[in-house]
Amino acid sequence: MYSKVISGMTLGIEGMLVDVEADISPGLPVLSLVGYLTSSVREAGERVRTAMKNSDFILPASRITVNLSPADIKKDGAVYDLAIALAILVCMQIIPEEKLDNVLILGELSLSGEIKPVEGVLPIVHYASKNDIKAVVLPRGNLCEASLVEGVKIIAAEDLGGLVDFLREGSAEGVTITRGGIVKNSDEAGNSIETASRKNKNIDDHCIMDELNMDYVNYEYDMSSVKGQDSMKRGVMLAVSGFHNILMNGAAGSGKSMIAKCIPGIMPPLSFEESIELTKIYSISGLTKNQNGLIRTRPFRSPHHTVTSTALMGGGLIPKPGEVSLSHRGVLFLDELPEYKKNVIECLRQPMEDKRVTISRLHAVYDFPAEFMLVAASNPCPCGHYPDRRLCHCSEREIRSFRNRISFPIMDRIDIRLEVRPVPYQALNDKSPTLSSSEMRNMILAARERQLHRYRDETIKYNSELQQSLLAKYIHISDAGERLLKNEFETSNLSARGYFRIKKLARTVADLNDREEITEEDVYEAMFYRNTAMEERMDNIC
Repeated sequence: MYSKVISGMTLGIEGMLVDVEADISPGLPVLSLVGYLTSSVREAGERVRTAMKNSDFILPASRITVNLSPADIKKDGAVYDLAIALAILVCMQIIPEEKLDNVLILGELSLSGEIKPVEGVLPIVHYASKNDIKAVVLPRGNLCEASLVEGVKIIAAEDLGGLVDFLREGSAEGVTITRGGIVKNSDEAGNSIETASRKNKNIDDHCIMDELNMDYVNYEYDMSSVKGQDSMKRGVMLAVSGFHNILMNGAAGSGKSMIAKCIPGIMPPLSFEESIELTKIYSISGLTKNQNGLIRTRPFRSPHHTVTSTALMGGGLIPKPGEVSLSHRGVLFLDELPEYKKNVIECLRQPMEDKRVTISRLHAVYDFPAEFMLVAASNPCPCGHYPDRRLCHCSEREIRSFRNRISFPIMDRIDIRLEVRPVPYQALNDKSPTLSSSEMRNMILAARERQLHRYRDETIKYNSELQQSLLAKYIHISDAGERLLKNEFETSNLSARGYFRIKKLARTVADLNDREEITEEDVYEAMFYRNTAMEERMDNIC
C-alpha cells in the first residue's frame, strides 16, 4: 500500500515543503529510506522502528520504502521522524488517510515514542501557510513558535501514541489544539505583520504578544557607570542612532568593553517585522528554546577571537547562519579586533557592504541576512599601553604588524573611529551625574523617529543604509558644510566610500541635533568621529 504525507525543511531562512512517501510491499523485512539524505536522516529508520514498537505499533514483516521528495535537495536533521512514522501508519491502515490530507508534519522521535522539538519550525510553518496548508502537527515544545503564524491550526503532541489516538478517535489526552495569530500572509512575499489577535483562548499568554509588550528589558550594564568618556559615549550614541559601524581604539582598561556591553540598553526596540525575521534565523539555528516563541530583544553577539570564518559567516554541509546573521538587526561585538585571524576579519567586507551572506553549494544557494552594527575594540599595540612609553616596550615593527592586521578596506567601512584615552583619577571619582542609558535611549529614539518619517516611502530604515542614488534626495548640506567637506577630501587620504560615509554620518549628527539641514558643525562633528587622519597617524607611529 502507498501513502503520502507532507513535511518540511529550511532553505536559508525560508521554508520548503517535502513530500514523505511510504510504500509497503512483499519482500524481505527492511525499512529503506531514500531521497538524498544525510546520515542523521538515514538513522531515522531505527528511531522510527523503535519508537513505534514502544508505542505498541509493530512494523509488518515486509519491505517498507520511504522516499523524501524532491530527491535533488539534501535533507538533514531529525525533523522528518514523525512524518515517516505517520506515513507508515497510514500504509498500515492504522490512521485514516484523510486525517493527514494537506497537513504539515514536523517532529523528532525518541526511542520511547516521545515527540521532541526540532529546529526551523517558524519558517517552515510560515511557508506552508502561504501554500494553503491549514494545519500542522508538531511537538509540544514548538507550540509557541508555530503560534506566531496566523490562520494555521496547530496540533501539538507529546508522544506518538497520544497523537495516533487523537487522529483515530479524537482523544485529546497529551494533545493541544490551537490556532496562530501574529504573522498575516496578506502579500505575495508573506512578510506583512499585524498586531496579534487572540484566535483561541487555549494559547498560552506568553506565546502571543501585542505591540505594547515589545518593550525594553532590564540590562545589566548602564551608561551612567561609564566615567570620564563623554566623547566616546557621544560617538556610541551616533552609531546606534544611524546604525553605523564603530571602532574604539585605545589603552587597555579605558572602558571600551564596558561601554560596548551598555549598547543593548540604548538600542530602539524591535518592530514586529524585525522580530519575525530574527526569530526565523534563530529558529533554524535551534536557539529559540528559551525565547517563548518570538525574539523580543536585539541580539548582542560577541564571538571569541578564535572564531573561524565558517562560524562567523555561516556554512557547513547543510549551511546554517553564522555570527553575522545571528547579529542581524543587532550588534556584532569583536573585542580585541587585531587578535582575530586576518582572513576572518577580511570575510566581513561583503556583509558589511551588502548586508547579506550568500553561501553556494552544488544543489542549492543559501542566502542569510546580515544587517548588523559592527562594534569593534582594539588596543593600540600588543601590550596595550602605547603611547605611554613608560609602560609600553613594543618595538615599532611590532606595533606596525599589530595594527596592519586591520586592512584599509575594513577600516574604510567603519564610520566612527574613536581614540579612547585613559580615564584620569579626577574623572573616576567625579560624583556629578552623567548620561544614563535611559537618557541616551530617549535621544536616540527621537533621531530614530526622524529617520522613520524621512524614509517612510523607501525600503531603508537608517541613515547608514542610504544608497548613493538617494543621497541627493535626503542629504542637504549647507554651503559652509560643503566647503569643509571638500577641503577634507582634497587634503586627507579620503576614499570615495569614505566621502559618502561622512555624509551619512553627518545626516545622523543633524538628526541627533534635531535639524533637517546639515550644518558646518554637523559635518565637523562627523569628520571628528570618522577620524580621517587615523591611518596617517598609524603610519607615523614611533
